[in-house]
Amino acid sequence: MEKYIEKEKLMLLIISALLLAGLSSFYLKYCLRFKVGTSNLVVPAAVMAGCLAFSLLLRDFNEALVFLGAATVQFTAYIFVSRLRQRGSFFWHALASLASNGAFYVTMHVFDAGKAYWLLIIPFIAGIIAGRIIGSIWAQYVEEVFKLQADATRDDRLAPGKRLSLISGEPTFWVLTLALITYIFYGAMYFETELKWSLSVVIGLGVLQSLFYALTTRAANRGNNTYIAITGLASGVTFYINAVFLLSMNMPLELFLPYVISTTLGSTLGAFFSMIIEWVWKIAPDRHVKEKNEQLMIASLKYFGFLPRGTLKSPYFYIAILALIWVVANVPILTALHYDVGQLKFPLPIYGSDSWPRVVVMLLVTLIFFLDNTLHTVVSRAGNRNHTGFHISACLPKGLVDFFRMGYITLNSSMPDVLPVAIMASCLGSLLGKKASERIEKWLEARMDIIEEKPKAGQKLEVVR
Repeated sequence: MEKYIEKEKLMLLIISALLLAGLSSFYLKYCLRFKVGTSNLVVPAAVMAGCLAFSLLLRDFNEALVFLGAATVQFTAYIFVSRLRQRGSFFWHALASLASNGAFYVTMHVFDAGKAYWLLIIPFIAGIIAGRIIGSIWAQYVEEVFKLQADATRDDRLAPGKRLSLISGEPTFWVLTLALITYIFYGAMYFETELKWSLSVVIGLGVLQSLFYALTTRAANRGNNTYIAITGLASGVTFYINAVFLLSMNMPLELFLPYVISTTLGSTLGAFFSMIIEWVWKIAPDRHVKEKNEQLMIASLKYFGFLPRGTLKSPYFYIAILALIWVVANVPILTALHYDVGQLKFPLPIYGSDSWPRVVVMLLVTLIFFLDNTLHTVVSRAGNRNHTGFHISACLPKGLVDFFRMGYITLNSSMPDVLPVAIMASCLGSLLGKKASERIEKWLEARMDIIEEKPKAGQKLEVVR
């Protein structure tokens, strides 16, 4: 009886927290006097209330409630860390990264326990829409209060001779490093041999995963295709290896803290190194918004490797060919490597999908991974721009595709079934998402930072938030 009462209290606490989160934009506007648009006021509260009502119809209200809460925290922190990663504040970036990586682990834990119950897609999408809007407006508030900017090429702290002192003088870096070292010693003394090895793998992959992820998300918001392709491949490799490894171990809670701390440390280091690369290469955001159509077209053709007509040297072509080869020939390749090839499980509850040929499932899953990474880039850029409609419109399809991507990984947690296609689709999706986003942003004149054009005589400088 006491356990039941405690559980009900916890559920009431989660409901209260979700409703307060949905109404937080009203506090931001009417108490803190920060400018918040009507859609940003209404949408989070409406989505939260509607999803809570819908969750009563699912197989387990408590399961749906925990999933909604984890998804909301995850995507609130995701957009918060996404925006703050683009702007040179290590403290705010690390704080948001701790929350986002922790919520991701909890979400995947619930996903794994529920075996990708497909109706959880509703609280998942609700968490994406409400969480990203809440995170975006609060991140904008922090950016304005602390005068944070996204263009690293204007940051004098990144000049040669100052970089080492910048990172070595950052308390956040040392706190995370010491916390990770402390947990390593704890694991060495108290964990069993197998878990000790798993701890080392998770920490190593966690640092690399978030380091490359920070590089690729900053790259995707700035428009250098070579930079996006290289970091996208590295990010895809480390992320999916880590995800598959954790799912194969059923997401043990003992690895929660090392995963969160290592990924936060990696994200902080990735943002730092990316800022240096941007400073050296002079890669700044929003340049495509200012360029004329002709200049943008020429730049796009050059970046994507297109030569005069009759030739075909686009990275799109080569990566797509590799993906197609793996989809068609993965069975004989894996058989030759003495790997037991099993039936793949499709994440959508379609009648007869359990008996679909492996090549059909792999082809559809490749499309899911490709769309997910395309939409990830679009929604990441949208969340960093000053256009709410663009952001909300990108969240819905991203939520749908992301749910099925995670469902596939949960149901098929095997490296050969996930990794090759995921890596190639990640690279292709990031490139296409960046190209599509630039066109939308140019059309909407959606910007990332303050417009820097000097005002003419007698004209005030317009500031875009």
